[in-house]
Amino acid sequence: MKISRLGWSLSAAAIFTVVSLHTVQAQAVPTDSSTHTVKKGDTLWDLANAYLGDAYLWPEIYRLNTDQIEDPHWIYPGEVLKLPGRRGAAPAIAAAEPGPAPAVAEGPRRVAGSTVFTPRTLPRPRGSSLAAEALPPRVPFGDITRAPYFSGDKGPSGPGAVLVGADLPGIDMPHATSNFQLYDRVLMTPPKGSAAREGDRFVAYVHGDYVEDQGTVVVPTALLRVVRAPRDGDAAVAEVLELYGQLNADQEVTQLDTIGAGATDAPTPIATNRSATVKSIVRQAVLPSLNYYVLFDMASGDGMKVGDEVEIYRKRTVPTTDIGPAIPESPIATAQVVRVTRYGTTARITTQQQPAIRIGESVRVTARMP
Repeated sequence: MKISRLGWSLSAAAIFTVVSLHTVQAQAVPTDSSTHTVKKGDTLWDLANAYLGDAYLWPEIYRLNTDQIEDPHWIYPGEVLKLPGRRGAAPAIAAAEPGPAPAVAEGPRRVAGSTVFTPRTLPRPRGSSLAAEALPPRVPFGDITRAPYFSGDKGPSGPGAVLVGADLPGIDMPHATSNFQLYDRVLMTPPKGSAAREGDRFVAYVHGDYVEDQGTVVVPTALLRVVRAPRDGDAAVAEVLELYGQLNADQEVTQLDTIGAGATDAPTPIATNRSATVKSIVRQAVLPSLNYYVLFDMASGDGMKVGDEVEIYRKRTVPTTDIGPAIPESPIATAQVVRVTRYGTTARITTQQQPAIRIGESVRVTARMP
């Protein structure tokens, strides 16, 4: 799993200066190269400007390297990227005074790391032949649908249920009742108040831990799509689109919640003294690590949004006696918010500095979505 690097949220006034500095880095290789080895600070925007003569052609480099670039917002030092053929005259290389490189302060790394600018921030110049490219969402849709979350004390209200398999099995039994697989069809009763029209999607789930003052953890197991609406007293027929765990009969079904999906803006770094507490960890092993989910006690009422970035840390400890110094604060991990309800927030671990991801550790917001 790749670990995202340190990113900055740039104001419009600073964009020109930063692009100029990055261009020097990106052009510190022969301009007729067919590949480029990524260095710290490189971006797709700068590579397109250096090699293709037009920064807005960055999607051409991205399309050639989708085998190793999972998200065009993030490229990593050491990656060897294939380059398309040059267009136009070679761009002028900015002169740089010789001397030692400026020191870069190292600290807890954040999730943000945009390596392309959004067309909304830098409009496409007239006459560009490149069609507008849609940026990927800040949080992939699948990260939202599969994320566990806090619900009420008894889970979602008015749930539906998976009944049995819709297809008749080859062995002597009425219907399959367990271990459904992708594209299997199941019979289901829709949640209360839902018509379950064809094409509607629902989430099957199981109950996780109950956390006092927060509620029950809902753990999704599958994404279902209705292929035959209920009529004449029949159950609805749904197809298994995605599996997040084991799907069995009698599991409850709730409406698909896509709040926060599709946003492409980058979160803005903030400084705050307010902290929350890790209340639950899903997919917990001996040592929870990357891509595990942590649930903590900030909610939608606290302004939390999908795409926010948080840091998990251990607070500074002051000794109870006069002997010995205080133990300084220790950064543990960073995470991206993938689900927010009125009961709490879920974040997926994206980088880790210490192995101490535990219930009871502190959480603070480091960057907020617009």
